[in-house]
Amino acid sequence: MVLLTFTVGVLNVCLGYAVAVFLGYGPPGWAEAWEALTGEGASTSVRIEPLSAIPEEFAAGPVELMLDDASGEESEIEPYSEPYDEDAAEFDQVVLSAPEHWDLNEKYVETSILKLNIAMMKSGARAMELDAKLRACRGRSSPEIIKKCLTELHEDCQAYLAEQAENAEKFRERVGELGELKGLGDEIEMANLEQIAQVETTLGNLKYMDFESDLEAANARLLEEINNLRVARHRLRDEQEIAFLAIARYEDRIDKIEKQLFTDPLTKLRNRIGLEELLWQWWRQKRHQARQVSAALFDLDAYGEINERYGPLVGDRILYEVGQFMLRSVGKADTVARYAGQRFAVVMLDTGPRQAVKMAETIRQSVEHLVFMQQGEPIRLTACAGVTEVRPTDDYTDVFSRLDAAVEHAKGSGPNRGSQFTPSDADPTPIDSPNFGLEDFEIAI
Repeated sequence: MVLLTFTVGVLNVCLGYAVAVFLGYGPPGWAEAWEALTGEGASTSVRIEPLSAIPEEFAAGPVELMLDDASGEESEIEPYSEPYDEDAAEFDQVVLSAPEHWDLNEKYVETSILKLNIAMMKSGARAMELDAKLRACRGRSSPEIIKKCLTELHEDCQAYLAEQAENAEKFRERVGELGELKGLGDEIEMANLEQIAQVETTLGNLKYMDFESDLEAANARLLEEINNLRVARHRLRDEQEIAFLAIARYEDRIDKIEKQLFTDPLTKLRNRIGLEELLWQWWRQKRHQARQVSAALFDLDAYGEINERYGPLVGDRILYEVGQFMLRSVGKADTVARYAGQRFAVVMLDTGPRQAVKMAETIRQSVEHLVFMQQGEPIRLTACAGVTEVRPTDDYTDVFSRLDAAVEHAKGSGPNRGSQFTPSDADPTPIDSPNFGLEDFEIAI
């Protein structure tokens, strides 16, 4: 009888534990606990411990910046320095040139939106190759090289217009499926038209440019046109990704999105789609109500100038290194994602607002001290940061909105700034952070 009672009690405890974990309450699962104890697991990320270099007055500063976990132990921030993965840089050529590898379920209209982007991204891959050729011959441009690049850029623009027209027509046939979101479909069509207008402007400019009297000037003009196309392409990509998510959210199909769309091929992090799918799971499990969650958003300052000066290949390498550094700088339970373009999001589990501010400021100041060495030339950048606590009443879209607002507030104060939403604030406020005294860390790219 005693054994039977004991067995029933154990079964009840195990069942209660399983239900609690599934709903987001209680401690991590057994796998997570084992990884924490043994150090094993797929992730190699480690949480940054408090730095001995952080001035003591930081803890005694404004109430919003008080550190509630200062241990006084010494630790060292060591940015991730894994060699650049060239396979990531080849994403456009390998995957986007063969979209059938995506195996997308086209019965959903939001997937048709992504199909609109395939021609655009293939064009982007070809433009990146041209950019690299032109940069490699600067200072010794020849008529043959300039003529060849001019011809290839012209052919690429024409091919893009033809492919995009076909894809746009297919999407137009499905706009009626959007119902109340038909206006969003109209916005997508307008964004595509703006991209097409930029391509046609480039074609017009190429027609009337002088590519013979000054070859170096011709090289510079071609690079300028390629950069204009890249800027317009990235803006369209972000707009269409947001539209994709808006429709999937409205139709309650976040859980139906194909998993191959969750990862950013360049940085190997979750992309905006993958981040939203993860948070959708968390909210379904009510983790944001049972545990403290905070989030930060980082926007690299003047990143477009790096792309313009050094080319998109160098820019992509920097994005990869920054993303991997952020991944190494957070805890195993945290998530790092490439939110959009040069923006990275970090979602921190079991982290209150004060600790989140310290984490965000540590990462922001660390980015300032990353020195990317390109053929012996140092490249530096800075970032603006926005931080918010996740409130129990929040929808995860509320978190995104506050992060966007906080970053815009920080950027409005100048580069290399931080802003936060405190629990009682309706608007973001500046983060008054001391200098942590970090040292430069070189990364060869």
